[in-house]
Amino acid sequence: MRKVNKDFHAPPTALQQGFAEKKENLLAKQSEHQFDGRIYNTAVKQELKKLYHNKCAYCERMMGDDEFTVEHYRPKKGSYSYYWLGYEWSNLLPVCTKCNNAKDDKFPVAVPSRVMPKSGKKSRVKEPQFLADGNLDLEAMKANHPYLVNEKPYLLHPEIDDPQSFLSVQRTGQLIPRSKKEVNGEKFERAYQTIKLTNLNRDVLTYERRKIIETFEVVLKKQTVRLLQEITDKHISKHNLDSYLRLAYFAHFEIIEDQFKDDREYTLTAHWIWKNIKEIIFKGIYEDNHDIEKLLDYALDLYLQTKS
Repeated sequence: MRKVNKDFHAPPTALQQGFAEKKENLLAKQSEHQFDGRIYNTAVKQELKKLYHNKCAYCERMMGDDEFTVEHYRPKKGSYSYYWLGYEWSNLLPVCTKCNNAKDDKFPVAVPSRVMPKSGKKSRVKEPQFLADGNLDLEAMKANHPYLVNEKPYLLHPEIDDPQSFLSVQRTGQLIPRSKKEVNGEKFERAYQTIKLTNLNRDVLTYERRKIIETFEVVLKKQTVRLLQEITDKHISKHNLDSYLRLAYFAHFEIIEDQFKDDREYTLTAHWIWKNIKEIIFKGIYEDNHDIEKLLDYALDLYLQTKS
């Protein structure tokens, strides 16, 4: 998952028009309303493709047209139907069929589904908000509005939440909660539930993420072996070492950073590698050789200084 910026107040025209035409029937029929799939599969689909660069909002895999589904973050059908959000722009995400099938109509929240009268406690959202004039409160339909956020959904929303602050990656390629349960139980639970709800640790995803990690380690290890041989053969002095470090490592550091780009798959994994490169990648290269450890650390510092 990665953070995506979407203007919640600028939905595609086709979505706006469709909602205007269907609103009366939607409010009357509620979850029995027949949603018009043609609205989602035209302008909405194209806009989501642009925003997410054809990637799944949950797993970050590239999607072909046969895999692409317009997912309702809060389900329009099911046990807890948020029917009034069926045409809401901030409630629509591009999701692959695998993630969509895993999530289905599930949408667990932290607040109770019901509360005792006069308890004053928050309860699960069950109906839309209306203005004094009887019209729908359109602002209260936005995914980041307190009316919806206060029910504390467990599933991360990539247009509201920053997945990097919730999710981390193991060397095996598996996603895990970034926060410890005993340190921040709420963040842990949201991360855990998101991974579970959308099946983000299915085999193909853990394999792809592990392959990215292992590829960078293998390449940097080969470069280190070559550099050490050159230092021995050519008697490279400390004075001209920087030039050799630039040739050995800088292009590969740039490749890792290049994986951060919005149109790349698995940007969360790339960010995690870069942020933890000394512990995750370098440690597997130098093992217990502290001279090599210092060499790698110096190369990274040199790269960062050159960039700045």
